[in-house]
Amino acid sequence: MIEKLISRVFKARNATHVRHWKTNSYAQHEALGDFYEGIISALDKYVEAHQGLFGLIKDVPEDTKDATEALRADLVWLSENRDKVSNGVPALENIFDELTALYLKTLYKLENLR
Repeated sequence: MIEKLISRVFKARNATHVRHWKTNSYAQHEALGDFYEGIISALDKYVEAHQGLFGLIKDVPEDTKDATEALRADLVWLSENRDKVSNGVPALENIFDELTALYLKTLYKLENLR
């Protein structure tokens, strides 16, 4: 059952983040932002406590079993599509590069720090 909770929260988080960008209402923008910024840490706290009692969860639906593999695949996509996404706008390219740097930093930590 916890697997369904995790899947539902991830879907809600993504849906509210997209809606956050689309709304014309400042109040909705703020409410949705508060939700997507806070829900993952709340879920993380819950899942870790749950696992402390009942052991590691096993069957959470995910795109890949290996986070490192997923990050590497995303890096390839980011590299191939930087220009298309940023449309040659330097400010967007800079932010895009920061996003890419977060992927690289995370991969470094996953692969090198124990």
